[in-house]
Amino acid sequence: MKGIDIYSGQGSIDFSKVKASGVEIVYIKATEGVTYTDSTVRKYYNGAKNAGLKVGFYHFLRANDPIREAQNFLSALSGLSYDCKLAIDVEAALGQTTNQISSNVKQFSDYLKSQGLESCIYTYTSFYKNNLNSTVKDIPLWIAEYGVIRPNISTVYVGFQYSENGSVNGVNGSVDLNEFNDGIFMNSSNRGGNFVAPSISASDTVKIIQQQLNTLLKKGLVVDGINGSSTTAAIKEFQRTMGLVQDGIWGPKTVAAVTEIFSKPTDGVKYPHYEYATRYIQYRVGGSVDGVFGSGTEDNVKKWQANHGLNADGIVGNDTWNKLLNENS
Repeated sequence: MKGIDIYSGQGSIDFSKVKASGVEIVYIKATEGVTYTDSTVRKYYNGAKNAGLKVGFYHFLRANDPIREAQNFLSALSGLSYDCKLAIDVEAALGQTTNQISSNVKQFSDYLKSQGLESCIYTYTSFYKNNLNSTVKDIPLWIAEYGVIRPNISTVYVGFQYSENGSVNGVNGSVDLNEFNDGIFMNSSNRGGNFVAPSISASDTVKIIQQQLNTLLKKGLVVDGINGSSTTAAIKEFQRTMGLVQDGIWGPKTVAAVTEIFSKPTDGVKYPHYEYATRYIQYRVGGSVDGVFGSGTEDNVKKWQANHGLNADGIVGNDTWNKLLNENS
């Protein structure tokens, strides 16, 4: 089943056109942390329901008391009905250990269960492998990995987000694209499978790569689906920045680097080491690109943050990542 996930940054959406395009499921961002509620959650909900779409909601998990975060989530959903499992979006370590992150996810999920509600975990392949332990592996999984037909994971999953640069009629700009099976629904006995992304042409695959390179390198490539010299040169530049073999081939290691960057892990001197993410940060803020987040990189991040109206703390969190990826300067 084809699905998209959305948040307030998408702006106005024509859900009738979304449904007519073949989308069946819409996941809507509801909350984050213990206080934040997305401003469009109810507007999007009404639009999706009126169009006859199946609806789910997600919460971006932060490093707070997970029970309070779960209560914030359910408070925002008061009076609403939903077809899909409630998704716990966990993709940022925020200085926590694997055991701490996993405990927070488990407590959040258990609280929802105590309220008679089922949940699933949304995360990236690299985060699932590196930051979550066996205590949460029984929670259904919605996995994100881009530029591949099948995620590089043996665990079964109920959802696969295969692109963050998709195009759907009724949505302005890029939107996340997903494939789900019926295990995503509330009260489904299906534990998941290892299904693949919908069949896309080689041209469409190249377009996705070109869109990703434009976001990462600010190259302004023409998104034409033609794997020409400019696209190959941009791939090589990205590979060089990541410390990879510069063969111009969009292979597993290049995909792993892209996926790690788009997972937007919190990065800084005192945070866990993410070589690809650190290399990209260094590429954007200036200085040596060596994959080591030291004091020099911290100083450069602070200068870049100050120049872009951010809190100059030298820590690359969600706000800084959004600026790095979404602004060209």
